[in-house]
Parts: sequence; structure tokens; C-alpha cells
Amino acid sequence: MSIKRESSGFYEWHDHVKGVPGLGIETDRVDECVAYYHAHGFRGLFGHEGFGFQQDNLDFLARTTNAKWLWFWDVSLKNIDPIYELSDLTLIGIHPKRPGIDFSRFPALKTLINHWLKADKGISESTTTEYHLWHFKPSSKSFDGLEIPTGVKELHLNWANPASLDGLPVMKTLKSLEIHRCRNLRDLSALPRIAPNLQKLLTTTSSRIDATAGVLDHPKLKTALMDGKPIVGTGG
Repeated sequence: MSIKRESSGFYEWHDHVKGVPGLGIETDRVDECVAYYHAHGFRGLFGHEGFGFQQDNLDFLARTTNAKWLWFWDVSLKNIDPIYELSDLTLIGIHPKRPGIDFSRFPALKTLINHWLKADKGISESTTTEYHLWHFKPSSKSFDGLEIPTGVKELHLNWANPASLDGLPVMKTLKSLEIHRCRNLRDLSALPRIAPNLQKLLTTTSSRIDATAGVLDHPKLKTALMDGKPIVGTGG
């Protein structure tokens, strides 16, 4: 992450989404930020308390409807409705202290970075192909009922609490799976069934995983790197 206040006087982020620069929204100078955003061809917007974002709404988005990506973290929002006016969004990442979002309402969405929130909906119907799921920790400790984008190609599971992959839907389009900090997870035996076309598997800081069943017998898996150890292929 290389966010800094540039000589322009604004917080800019140029390497988050390749070729699509983002501008930080500062609550005490929203009008200036919006004007600078339009004047200099920005198509991304971000906000964090440390970069001057200190409000509970995204009302300014009504004036930046051409935005292609949003990234707001460590924020607490009460109103997010203006995001539905952004039909060009390809990436969304908003931390979970917010109302639920219907992700099926974004026709161009490709990348979703989502901290699990029960109030969210429309994930399976969304156009998302790259899904980063954080902190899926239901009391059932099961993936049963979890929504996954139907056309997902790349899936990242971070800080989930289930012990097995049972309950996940079949993901025929999934090519790449990454598992990080899922410390209860042991059993990957369902992997050939739920991801029959998987080619790449990466796990880190999930040391209880059995690296045999579901991995060594997966018919399509080309590489599997598990906590730094190549299990299938070279891990590259």
C-alpha cells in the first residue's frame, strides 16, 4: 500500500487497481476532493480515519457516479445507498460496520472484498469472478448457506472458522483457491467435488489442514503450496 498526501495536497492511491487511480475522501473538505477527483481523471475512491474520512455516510458518491472502485476500511457507516448509483463499479471493498449491500445490483462487478455480514445479499447472483471473504465465523462453524458468486474463478478465504469445506456450493468455474488463517480447518476432502476444475491451491497459517485427501487425489489440480511446502507440482 502506497497511499500518501501528494504535492497536490490530496491523498492519492495509484497502485491499488492497475491503471485506475484513486482519491482519498476527507470529510472536512469533501467538496474540494470531489472537484479534484473530476478535474484529474480519478475513477477510484477510498476512505479511512487516518486519511481524514470521519463520516457515517457515502452521500458524496452521488457526485462521483463514474467511479470504478471503492475501498473504505475501519469506518462505521449508517447510509450507503448512493453506491447503487455507481453502475461502473468493478471492485468493492467496504468494512462491515455498515448496512447490508445487495451485490447483484452492480452489473460490472468483478472483484469483491467482503467482511462477512449476514445482512448482505445478492452475492451468488453477482457478476463477481474474484471473491475475497473475510471473517466468516458463524456459530455453526459450517459453510452451510454461505453465498458464493456463481461464476467465481478466484476465491480467498480469510479467518474462517469451519473445520471442513462441507457446505460450500459446487463452483465449476473456480480455478484458484487461497486459504489464509483458517486455523480450525482440517479437512479438504470435499475439494474435488466442490471445485472440480481447480488448478491452483495456496494455504498459509492454516497448519491443521490435512494435505492429502482432496489435494493429492484432485484430478485437475496443477499446483498446491501449503504453508510453504509444495504438495502438487512446483507450487509456482
